Amino acid sequence: MKLILKITILYLFISLLVFALGGIITFEVIKREVDLEQQRFLKERLNSAIRMIERRNLDKPFKRDKISILPLAVLEEETEIIYSDTIVMHSTLQRMEPHVKLDVIKNVKGRSYKISMFDLIVEEDDIAEGVQESLIKMYILLTVVVLILSGVASFFLLKPFNHTLQIIKNFRLSNNEDVKFSKSSTSEFNKLNIFLGEMTLKMRRDYLAMKEFTENASHEMQTPLTIASGKLEMLLNADNLTDEQMSMIVSAQDSIRRLSKMNKSLSLLTKIENKEFESKDEVNLSAKLEQQIFDFEELINLKSIKLHKDITGNVKLKIDDVLCNILLTNLLQNAVRHNFEEGEIYVNLTTDELSITNTGNPLLTDPDVLFDRFKKGNQSAESIGLGLAIVKKICDANGFEVDYIYANGKHKLTVSFQHKPQ
Repeated sequence: MKLILKITILYLFISLLVFALGGIITFEVIKREVDLEQQRFLKERLNSAIRMIERRNLDKPFKRDKISILPLAVLEEETEIIYSDTIVMHSTLQRMEPHVKLDVIKNVKGRSYKISMFDLIVEEDDIAEGVQESLIKMYILLTVVVLILSGVASFFLLKPFNHTLQIIKNFRLSNNEDVKFSKSSTSEFNKLNIFLGEMTLKMRRDYLAMKEFTENASHEMQTPLTIASGKLEMLLNADNLTDEQMSMIVSAQDSIRRLSKMNKSLSLLTKIENKEFESKDEVNLSAKLEQQIFDFEELINLKSIKLHKDITGNVKLKIDDVLCNILLTNLLQNAVRHNFEEGEIYVNLTTDELSITNTGNPLLTDPDVLFDRFKKGNQSAESIGLGLAIVKKICDANGFEVDYIYANGKHKLTVSFQHKPQ
């Protein structure tokens, strides 16, 4: 949900609370004013009634619509005006309606009169309905106006922010072009742009320094490893070596090969993380998979593994060609390396996913960490624990999903080509 929409909803919610409280206050104020006006009106009618008594010298009861004057036999003390609610027949509606009643005893020309007067009450539910209707209409109007204005404000006020966001989305460490942010009339956006400009500059410098160090370290490490491997090869061909010496040389060669392979794999992971494989070509995955299986046939036959394949033809993906080869190689190599002698491999490719299933021993580690670096499903001496980590990084870089399950004595790795949200 966008920030401006969240602010608008919060504002409307607060406004709703204010309108509700305001409705209660408005109801009480209107009711009080209506009551005061009714009492004032009855007082004016009372004065008119007293003047009428003075003119007519009433000596018998007087009754008219909403007024009653009763002469008393003895002189009594005048009373304060008393207001009360009562039910009286409405002359127009011809039904009983609530009225406000005035009762008082007045002395006029030496005689006491009991005076009662009525006036139709403006009922509380009528006041409440009026207040409620007016507030609802005002709130609907406020909501419409706020939503329209928030949309307009979002477009104009947040335009510099959206522009900055677009620049950040398009920012690439490998791109040498300077990041330029436009100036805004909003000081907060300018401060943000200054900070982002300094941050991206520092990131690029750190990235270039780290990239240079990684490339230099990888290259410098590979050279002595190659020299050491060559000298060990020469030693292995020397005469008069004991079996123990030959075993030590072979062991050293294996260690050097593992170190060289690890160096290349870590360098590859770094390049993938730094998004150095940005070019995505349309690759015929079906043809590449067939070629990779052909390349692995010798290893598969050495372990007498039975291969089952179901490959949909002409499946195409948008992916870097080099990464595609590495992905397929690591998946097939994993299936062969961790398989039994005379085991089975199942390769299935559809337009939606690639799954490779192989027989093998259960994992000795938690499946949740299988794609982490240096995590191995078993302690195979051939594995350095980076193959599946590279598979995961390649999938993440291309928006693929990779999943692992173990069931019925078989390991299954599935790569789904449905792009997940970035």
